Amino acid sequence: MVVGGGGRMSVHPTLSFDTEVQRAVYEYVERHGAVTADELARSIRLESEPAHSKPARSRSYTEPICPPMDSLESCLEALQTQGYLTESGGKYRVALSTTPITVELEDGTVTIRAAREEDRRGVIETMREVAAEGTYIVAENVATQLEGDSALVRANEDRSRVVFVAVFEPETDTDDETDDETPFATDDASVVGWLHLDANELPSLSHTAELTVGIAPDLRQHGIGSRLLEYGLEWADSAGYRKVYQNVPATNEGAIEFLEANGWQREGEHKAQYRIDDAFVDEIMLATWP
Repeated sequence: MVVGGGGRMSVHPTLSFDTEVQRAVYEYVERHGAVTADELARSIRLESEPAHSKPARSRSYTEPICPPMDSLESCLEALQTQGYLTESGGKYRVALSTTPITVELEDGTVTIRAAREEDRRGVIETMREVAAEGTYIVAENVATQLEGDSALVRANEDRSRVVFVAVFEPETDTDDETDDETPFATDDASVVGWLHLDANELPSLSHTAELTVGIAPDLRQHGIGSRLLEYGLEWADSAGYRKVYQNVPATNEGAIEFLEANGWQREGEHKAQYRIDDAFVDEIMLATWP
């Protein structure tokens, strides 16, 4: 699953670029998550033509060079037009074709949107807060993976991971407007929920994706989890996934009830799959078809 034309990810298309500059720029942005134009100008290197003067006993050699600035600028414009990249907050990112939605609470607003690289810390902290309850084993594993990876969202021919977030912004007394309608996670706007989709790259399983979803304990019972789940599944459907699944310990009754209430079905169980607090616990397999 990689980014395709029109700004959405789809199942196993082939990346197609007009120039090597476009390929190099996209791969750098995808690998680093969020990149300024200045960083790209400093970092992108292309192989030059073989030098005319070659050292003795050498057939030929090439020397990495930076692409001209006008070439880089036209490349960024083309990648945005083709739906591969988007720009926000002065940085270029992998494009996801999604429209943010909001959930109004008594004391603030929750915005559900595609995650940005700046959300990484908040996503990991929320995952670990939920995992600390002791029944969401997969969430802790995903948090560890995100912490060690170079980017939050991955979209290349080998890796496919998408993250959506619920960001809470408390109500304020001022009516000051900001330039960005979908706030970054800051001291005032914090990540309170996530939905993570990880695709399987095997062709025979390319129609499936594994999902994790969670909401911070103090923001539950407000409908945020259901809206976030619906948001992620709508995207999965548009991206071509036909089955989304999640496996949880049988002791995680809250997650099982939540998923079943949202139309998920039990597919089976693995006996004594986990050992939690010195007790063997079954694993419940659930799935839905967007």
